[in-house]
Amino acid sequence: MTRIKSEQDIIDLTDEYGILPFWSEEGFSAWKFSDVNFNSLWYLREKAVNSKQLVYGRFVNKKATFVSLKVLPHLCALRRDGYDFDSLADEGKAPRREIQVMNAVGSEPTPSYALGKSLGMKGFDGTVASLQNKTYLCLSFKKSYMGTALLCRPEDMFGYDFVRSAYALSAEENAQEILRLAKGLNEFTEKERIKILSIAV
Repeated sequence: MTRIKSEQDIIDLTDEYGILPFWSEEGFSAWKFSDVNFNSLWYLREKAVNSKQLVYGRFVNKKATFVSLKVLPHLCALRRDGYDFDSLADEGKAPRREIQVMNAVGSEPTPSYALGKSLGMKGFDGTVASLQNKTYLCLSFKKSYMGTALLCRPEDMFGYDFVRSAYALSAEENAQEILRLAKGLNEFTEKERIKILSIAV
């Protein structure tokens, strides 16, 4: 079993499991596989995310989770039900706060804390978490002592065509592909698996 000593170990474990939560005190997570202390794991997480060999955000149970690139297009197509965000907003299915955040993020990585202050929005953290759960936003990190979290659109990190490459499949087909590709789902309860494999918009 791979033990985490480097950012490459995080990448390899994410590829192996497909879906890997960052931290859980007792359950399935990168922390469970770590041979380094928490501060070191925090730093390795940033390096792994910035390698662009996986995607990271609050994708499972509203908690930060690594997702492999083989799973990402299917998760995006499923969670979004085939909608890009502009279409979702045009059809009146996007909350006003989510529209504000997406308009503010734009195409460049945006520091989350600074954006929250500039928008002065009540419920900013919950709005950002919802957009990550729907896969419209993910995270990267700016190099700094504290590792500033940056809000990004997956399309800007990994390319429009790649992220949306599974849109032609049905929700059921994408859910089946995620089940096939992400053996990490076996570590969740049936109730959690149903939620992970559900449409989010």
